[in-house]
Amino acid sequence: MMNWRALSQTKQDRIWSEVNKIIKWKPGSRCHHIIPPDPYRVFDISSAMSSKAGHNDVSGVLSDLETSILKAFQLGTGKNDVMYALDWQHDGYTFSPHQAMPKDEFGEWPVPVFPNGDYYFFFHQDFSWGLLGDPWKCAITVFGEELLEAIDNDPPILFRNK
Repeated sequence: MMNWRALSQTKQDRIWSEVNKIIKWKPGSRCHHIIPPDPYRVFDISSAMSSKAGHNDVSGVLSDLETSILKAFQLGTGKNDVMYALDWQHDGYTFSPHQAMPKDEFGEWPVPVFPNGDYYFFFHQDFSWGLLGDPWKCAITVFGEELLEAIDNDPPILFRNK
């Protein structure tokens, strides 16, 4: 997957250290709260967990989430910028939202937007904004004015008020 470049262990450790400072997250502790910098907003994504929760087409909702978030990432980055995609306890990557976004055999990015069992975090290269997926709280937290504005302009179905 040419656009997705795995981070070296050294680089990944450095990035996680920075992330833990920025969002005040201490994984493995009894209180693993995510506290991003202001401004931020927390979106409840529990309705995507099953069609009984309000969405009849869960796969369509998840596809819409990915498409909308990719557009927001593109609006918040320059053509030469990269982003970090982090998957707690797994490989992290850099990628450009302006290049092709190949998918794996499951039809997902190497680090999906929807947190389906792992913490999935996305950050602009300068950490000025990001998206934080928390599978245990069924939430996606978006921080940074630029990303929040981009999402507000074209919110995914999952983020719209019901």
